[in-house]
Amino acid sequence: MLTEFVIAKGFDYYISKLEENGYQWFVSTTTKFNGILIALKYKTFNFDETFDYNKPTVKTGDEVLTGNNLPNLYEIQVMWNGRPLSIIGVRIKVDINNENMDYKKNQFKALDDYLSKQNHDVLCIGDYNAYWGNLWSTPKNTTLNKSMKKGYSLYTPIYTEGEWYSFVHKNGDKIQLDHLITNISDRSITVNYDWNFINQSRYSNVTKESADKPNGKPDHAIIKATII
Repeated sequence: MLTEFVIAKGFDYYISKLEENGYQWFVSTTTKFNGILIALKYKTFNFDETFDYNKPTVKTGDEVLTGNNLPNLYEIQVMWNGRPLSIIGVRIKVDINNENMDYKKNQFKALDDYLSKQNHDVLCIGDYNAYWGNLWSTPKNTTLNKSMKKGYSLYTPIYTEGEWYSFVHKNGDKIQLDHLITNISDRSITVNYDWNFINQSRYSNVTKESADKPNGKPDHAIIKATII
């Protein structure tokens, strides 16, 4: 899953490598616009219904969300262990000009309304541009409160242990912005962040602690989830 994904030079090479390694890929947008790419292993999921054009199994945020300000959202529905599963990539956008005080609030409301209405398994993962800490299951969770009450759980790597942060602000502050939210309750789920993609062959003189990472290259950690 890649958020803020823009189709550009090298896309065909990247896709060919995904296919060589047994992935079915889906991308939500076209050149010059931020989108979401989802790649799923052929051997792990059943795609029969996914590719049935009479069924709404591939969805974008513009199709399923309602409201004035919408997050980037892309949903692929597959069969997993005999059960329907929606894999959703999401990014809550930031108003960099600070012109709309309700910009993020409206996006969370749209996402909360949608997730709380789902009656099958959902994995929603991505850049939420938010940090809940221990507030998820409390009244102070005002962003995705309905989803929490409908049985969704939040999974974020343990704070201050190992590679615990997923982003570094311009002032050097480290924070957890990337999370997994799911209503799957009968599985053991663990998550961790991975910064190993930052090395000197790709990021000259840049480390995971660097506040200024090159434009056009990933600047968030990879969030990895293990579900057994």
